[in-house]
Amino acid sequence: MIVRIPQGQSLIPAIGYIRVSMMLEEKISPDIQRTAIKELARRRGFRIIEWVEDLDVSGRTFQRKIMKVISDVEEGTSKAILVWKYSRFGRNRTGNQLNLARVEKAGGELVSATEEIDARTAVGKLTRGVLFELAAFESDRAGEQWGEAFQNRLARGLPPLGAAQFGYIRRGRARHPLYHDRTLAAPEDGPERYEPDHASGFAGILADSYDRWIADRNFSRLADWANARGARTTTGGKWKPGEMTRMMDRGFAAGLICVHHRDCRCSKPSSCRTKEYHPGAHDAVINMETWETYKRLRKITSALPPRARRAVYPMSKLCKCGYCTNTMYPLKVNHSGRMGWVCGSIYRKRYNVPRCGTRFVTMEAVEEAVQQVLVEWLPDIEAEAALAVAGLQVHEGGDSQPEMLRRELERIDKALERQTELLINEVIPQSVYEPVRDRLLREREAVLDSLAEFEDRPDPIDPMDCVPVIEGLIQEWDSLPADRLRDILGEVISHVDVYREDRTTAWIVVHSAWGETRRRELTSRFSKWRSRETAG
Repeated sequence: MIVRIPQGQSLIPAIGYIRVSMMLEEKISPDIQRTAIKELARRRGFRIIEWVEDLDVSGRTFQRKIMKVISDVEEGTSKAILVWKYSRFGRNRTGNQLNLARVEKAGGELVSATEEIDARTAVGKLTRGVLFELAAFESDRAGEQWGEAFQNRLARGLPPLGAAQFGYIRRGRARHPLYHDRTLAAPEDGPERYEPDHASGFAGILADSYDRWIADRNFSRLADWANARGARTTTGGKWKPGEMTRMMDRGFAAGLICVHHRDCRCSKPSSCRTKEYHPGAHDAVINMETWETYKRLRKITSALPPRARRAVYPMSKLCKCGYCTNTMYPLKVNHSGRMGWVCGSIYRKRYNVPRCGTRFVTMEAVEEAVQQVLVEWLPDIEAEAALAVAGLQVHEGGDSQPEMLRRELERIDKALERQTELLINEVIPQSVYEPVRDRLLREREAVLDSLAEFEDRPDPIDPMDCVPVIEGLIQEWDSLPADRLRDILGEVISHVDVYREDRTTAWIVVHSAWGETRRRELTSRFSKWRSRETAG
């Protein structure tokens, strides 16, 4: 249909929008879309003022350049959005309705080059709605098929996305002749698998990376070290700290496959931190002990502020004011040069919030008291461990609370299945089934909530595992650098509460990583002022 433009009437400004889907069967060439849109503009009297392209972008989300196009329509720059098909606009039901309403409210319109309908009529709106629903249906169907392929690869111990992995060679696949980012099965090379790349030495670099980070805990230096050894990312670029962090956190080197947690319902699984690990079919280059140590230290380090990860003082971010729980900060006394800890409330410039006061204590006094507590803990831990070994026979065979909850969950699931079978076989009526089902579902929800509480709790730390760490701290306290000393202290100490009432009374309460607390009076000089006895 060709619309004749009345003499003297200008062409309608429009933006041509091109989107190439990530789905292989929908990789419609941008040139094909551009040609069809140009022909539409010629027939309907549109003047294309700008071309916007989203290449290899999914239509299931509106976090793409189309949002800028919609904003241009709202600002009056353009009066129409021209697309090849309505599915190029989007495949998300909610997003389509909301953003199409924005366009029409601003006086604009969405026009398809290959699906010409008059959306100003009732039949045209119905037809457009059906086309949008078909686009969403196709997206859902493709998503379900992809989910099946995802689970199939996971069950076979393969990465669901089939991506390249640093330190490994992918076997059983050949490069696609048409698409550079795709591969084809290569039967002559055997089944698909990942093998450690010992020939290039990258597998050794990957294994050494974990040992180096555990010893140093610095991803920046680790990335520089890997780059100096000639290691490159799977895309050929140099390693950066963030890329090194994400690669090591995936745990592929430990023989694991890291995926988004199945119970998480967030909208951004690719960036979500809720992950779960599945056993992989590939050989590991590090042992599980190294992996568990890495995970434990990563959890401690990631909880620290960036500046505290390379600590200047041994007790950085460990000291907290016992009165207001604010973190204590280092402070230097000008007239004496002594360093101490001061309550962080004096730096909180908020109105109507009472300040705790300085609560100044010297670093020397706090560190001396902490060392004394560490010395006291050693014999106590060994004594408690001996008592625990003696009492194992009494508690042997007892199940933990999570195990009891899992058995209860299994019982409820079987009861639900049994009730459903009775209903299907017409043994019980619907009126009897529904109350029992609702009661079992409530019980199941309560059990799941209780299990979630246990899963959210950090794994308990065995005090005996901390004995070698404490012994090393006591022996090497004066020789270790401050940042290394701070890292090791973080393994055995949760935090230290500092109390000071006056110039002569101060104490600390040390909270251990396994939950024990111990108080220690500060007997050495803890004030920034000289005492009267010293002055006299």
